[in-house]
Formats: sequence, structure tokens, C-alpha cells
Amino acid sequence: MINGNDNIFYEILELNSQINQYADLGDALEKIMTVAVRACGADAGFFFTVSDDKFLNLEYSLNNTLRSSKKGSDNLPAFPTVFLPDIKNNPQKGLVEQVILNNEILNYPNIHEVSQLDLAFFNKYDEDNDYRTMSVLSLPITSRKGEVIAAAVFVNAKDGDKNISFNADSQKLAQSVCSLAGMVIENRRLSEDYAQLLESFIEVLARAIDAKSPYTGTHCQRVPVIARLLATAAVQEESGPLRNFEMSPDDWYSLHIASWLHDCGKVTTPEYIVDKATKLETIYNRIHEIRNRFEILRRDAHIDYLKKRLNNSDTQENLQARFVATVKQLEEDFDFVARCNIGDTPLTDEDVKRLEQIARQRFTRYFSRMKGISWAERDSIKDKELYSRPAQENLLQNREDHIFGEYNRGELYNLEVRSGTINKEERRKINEHIEVTIDMLKALPFPKELSNVVEYAGAHHERVDGKGYPNGLTGEQMSIPAKIMAIADIFEALTATDRPYKEPKKLSEVLKIMQGMKNGGHIDPDLYEVFIRNKVYLDYAEQYIKPEQIDDINPEDYL
Repeated sequence: MINGNDNIFYEILELNSQINQYADLGDALEKIMTVAVRACGADAGFFFTVSDDKFLNLEYSLNNTLRSSKKGSDNLPAFPTVFLPDIKNNPQKGLVEQVILNNEILNYPNIHEVSQLDLAFFNKYDEDNDYRTMSVLSLPITSRKGEVIAAAVFVNAKDGDKNISFNADSQKLAQSVCSLAGMVIENRRLSEDYAQLLESFIEVLARAIDAKSPYTGTHCQRVPVIARLLATAAVQEESGPLRNFEMSPDDWYSLHIASWLHDCGKVTTPEYIVDKATKLETIYNRIHEIRNRFEILRRDAHIDYLKKRLNNSDTQENLQARFVATVKQLEEDFDFVARCNIGDTPLTDEDVKRLEQIARQRFTRYFSRMKGISWAERDSIKDKELYSRPAQENLLQNREDHIFGEYNRGELYNLEVRSGTINKEERRKINEHIEVTIDMLKALPFPKELSNVVEYAGAHHERVDGKGYPNGLTGEQMSIPAKIMAIADIFEALTATDRPYKEPKKLSEVLKIMQGMKNGGHIDPDLYEVFIRNKVYLDYAEQYIKPEQIDDINPEDYL
């Protein structure tokens, strides 16, 4: 065959079958150019790429005489990056610029005899390397759409020790090999474009979820930070239960995607549940309605007092005392109802009995409940006549029109929530977001290497003692990245300053709560220890929480 290399066609066939195995573009170009240089009998070769934004870069250079091979930025001294639009209208262009801008093959027996080209690159290369460039073959490399995306330059065709010109056979062989480079570059760019599209989709969805609520506006953006910090600390462990824990590049990317999308199911969760700061809150806090009823009772008491005064039904002192006592009791009862509405203190059995006692107080409603309501509300009322005429009603109510589908907005029902502000139906709806998340992620055609995304994202409310949801997984059934996700989700929620149902907590308070969760079988104890000993909490806190929340922490106190 050419230049006595009988194996060149075999090399080209082998290269064609193996080229997609190279993960790094630089490695792929090195292999292609090594074979291409041999195929066309060249002494040296240069491979240039054109970026999407029209920058020209020397990606790879090879010189057999100089025994030199350079990748990427190592070639910048020889050929600084060029912005092609800047030189498009220049009367004299360099060889590679001419090839790319005109999409033409240039083949010169002696480059120094060509007057219409700017030879600055070759002159500098020869001077810096004590080399002499003579014959040059330059090939444009195009995409499937015919756009020039690269160029290959071959220097000094050889016949033994003699410099010769590149003939037609050499040119065809070089073109055959370099076409693989075009395919590799285009496939890599398409892959990068799709990866960027996926990243953008993930971020848009996560930001849309955060934007649903003014109170959780950064949760989906910050959980990935904590997950990455904790995963990094776990991988670096050299002793203990996690000493053999490692993560592949696919594992890291899966964790990244999962942490961004772990709450994507919340797109189906009503905002008023996500943001529910008080027990009576729906679209607004209904404590104001109840306050008005207390106002009515107070006014009724005042009217009753005045009537009895006019009728001289008792002494002024007795009437005054009863009125003052009634007002005091109403004020105390409303204060109690208002405190119960906040939900920051668990209710006792006595608290519930007192709520029910208060609820039985009566006031007179004069105006119709049937006016100014939607057809859906109207259809939910069975006794429309009762709701239309004046009636005596309880101070705190559970009415049939408080039932909206799966939700119960009964006033007494919600005030009697023992802990927090969320009732059982709302809790079920919130928990449902995990199942929706899993279903949404399962519907996405993740490649095999990202198959763990669903497991990582869908387990962030599982507990190592098996009492979590949605699947009641135990610690043994969960992967380490999934357990990392659980800790990241909890820590972000506890340190957040934008939740309406709790005031910002000090770092010491947060770690005390997490210590209790570790001891109670909620989170993984080994990862929690890494979290504390490696001060992952502090790395995050110094960047993302308010300085006044960061107090002095002795890690040993929280292990």
C-alpha cells in the first residue's frame, strides 16, 4: 500500500469501529490524526475546530520529526484563538482560515511559494521549532448539514527521507479518515446540546416549583448544594462504614439531576397547602372570620347589658360586673383560639376539650349564606333554605360546605390539628408529591447510566427505620445517595428563613433537631456523622443562611 504501510486500510477500519469508545474528544482526535498522518504519508498534522460561536482553535498537533504531540490549550502558543468574523473580510488570510471560510481543499507542493496566503503561522512554527514546512494539504471537515466545523492540515508528505507533494491517493485517504473526526465532533456537540437542554429543562422546572410559593423560592436550588457537599465528604472518608463508598461520574450526574427534581411532583400540590402558615389558612387566614364572630358576641353582650340597664332588671353594679366578665371571657377564648391557630405548640386533650366548649357558643347570623357563592359551593349545601334564613350558629363551625372534594376546611376540624398546621387530608396531599415525582421521573426516558435518578429523588422522605413514605424503605433498602438526599432536604428546610410556618432557627437548634432524628431512626447515622464531623453544615451555612443564624457549634455535642 502507500508508503509501504500494508496495514493502513486495516487501521482505518479498526478506527471506524472503535472511535465512539473514546470518552474524551482530545483522545479521539489524537487517534484520528495519528492514523490520518500515516495514511497520507505526512510528517506532521494539525487539527483545528470551529466552535458554535465562530472561534477557531488548534485542538491537536503532531510532528513525527520533532516527536511532539500536543492537545488543547497546549497549542495556544503556536496558534492563539481566532474569531473568524474578524478576519472574514481580510484580503489575505491564513491557510486554515481560507479553507474554513471558503470550504475548499488546498494542496500546495511548497507553501512558501503561495503569495495570496498569510503564512505567519507556518513561519512562526518553523522558527520556534527549527523546522521547515514545505508541502501542505488542508481539508475542510463538514457536518451532515454541510457546515464547516473543523479543518485538518497535513505537512510534508514523505517518501522515505524525501519531501514530496501530497498526491490524489494521499488526499483521498486523509479525507476518509478525517470524515470520522467530523462525525465525532458533530455527535459530541449534539450530545452536549441535548445535555444542556436537559439541564435547562431541569432548572426551569425546579425554578417553576420554587416560584409557586414565595416562601420556598430557593429550596429546589439549594438542596443540590447540600447533597453535593455531603456526597463529596462521604466519598473522601478513609475509615469507618463509608470508607469504601465511591461515586462514578454517572452517579454524580444522577445525584445532581435527582436533587434538582426531587420535588417536581409539587406542581400538583395546591399553593395554600405548601404555604399553610396557620391551621385556618386556605387562600387567606380565616381567623379573621372567627374574630368577627367574637366581635358580634361582645357587641351582643354590650347590647344586652344596655337593654337590662334601661329596663332596670338588676343593679348597675351587677350588670356591669357580668358584662365585664363576659368580655374578659370572650377575650381569653379568642386569645386561646388564636394561639391554637398558630400551630407551633402541640395541643393536649384539655386544649381540644376547651376548643369544643368554645365552639358551642352561639351567635345569630342574619344574612343569607346562599348569596355571592359559586355554583360548586351552592351544590355542596343540602339544606339551602336553612342557609338562606337567619339562624343561630356555633362560634366555631364544621359545615358541609367546608368539604371541598378531598379537603376538609372545617374550622373546628382544622383548629383541633394536634401538631403543626396541616390536617390529615392536606398531609396526604403533600405526601402525594413524592409519588407524583416518581411517576413524572419514570415517564422521562433517562439513559441507562442515569437510571438511578428515580430512586435518588423518590426516597428523600423515606426513613432508615422503615417508617417513611411512599414505600416504607429501610436503610438497607436505600442507596447511600438516596440517604444523602434525605439529609439534604431536611437540612435545607430547617435552616430556611422563608417558611411562613416557622421562625428562622439557629444552627445549633437545627443540629439538635437532626441529632434527634438520627437517634430516632429518621436519617442515616453514618452519613449524619460525616455531616457533623466534616462540618458540611458550616460550609453550607456560611454561603446560604443568615449570619445571625450561625452560632458557636462544638461538633462533639451533636454526635
